[in-house]
Amino acid sequence: MDVARLNQALRDPAVRSIALDDGDHRLLDGLDLAAVRADPKPIIGTGAATFVHLGLWRECGLAGYHGDGPIRPGPLRLSGTTMVPGLASGVLLGGSLGPLRAMIGAGLPSLDGVILLLTGERTQGLGQVDRQLTHLIRAGAFRAVRGVVVGHFAGFDGLVDRDWDLGDVLTDHLSTLGVPVLTGLPIGPGHPPVPIGVPAVLDTPEGSLTVT
Repeated sequence: MDVARLNQALRDPAVRSIALDDGDHRLLDGLDLAAVRADPKPIIGTGAATFVHLGLWRECGLAGYHGDGPIRPGPLRLSGTTMVPGLASGVLLGGSLGPLRAMIGAGLPSLDGVILLLTGERTQGLGQVDRQLTHLIRAGAFRAVRGVVVGHFAGFDGLVDRDWDLGDVLTDHLSTLGVPVLTGLPIGPGHPPVPIGVPAVLDTPEGSLTVT
């Protein structure tokens, strides 16, 4: 979807949500922010939708949905596996790892005080995930997050590179942040949408993420 088509949907009062399944960071240039503020409607998607989710959160405080398919109503309680124990509450924000990294220096909103969501889609293997996380951490993007939740990284099941798998790469980076981390949540590519830009509670003793 190009920016003209996206703006057309944002301006159309009959459109109540927008599924975004392609695009890139150039979608952020020329978005009709006045239309978003006048008639807020959620963007749904993964991958490139993360650019729009974070851009519209930064500019308009617009919540969206990270995932594929129809929206699930009501509060959600999702189960995962504890990497680092603890409790945290804050706005759930984030999305696909590649777009997050690409927005450094190009409009990435502050992640201070948020529960950070990370999902991914296989592009160039484990080395790419390692470089993306290294860049974000060295840039200070994660310095004041309250917690991290890891959803689905599509295409990495069974992948091993020099005796490391995806879990090893994630643990190597995320276990050093000093905040609770929950992994293996059913969020991201191939999973129903989960609200982002809304309050959430991370509870590793319960092994849960509750999104209100």
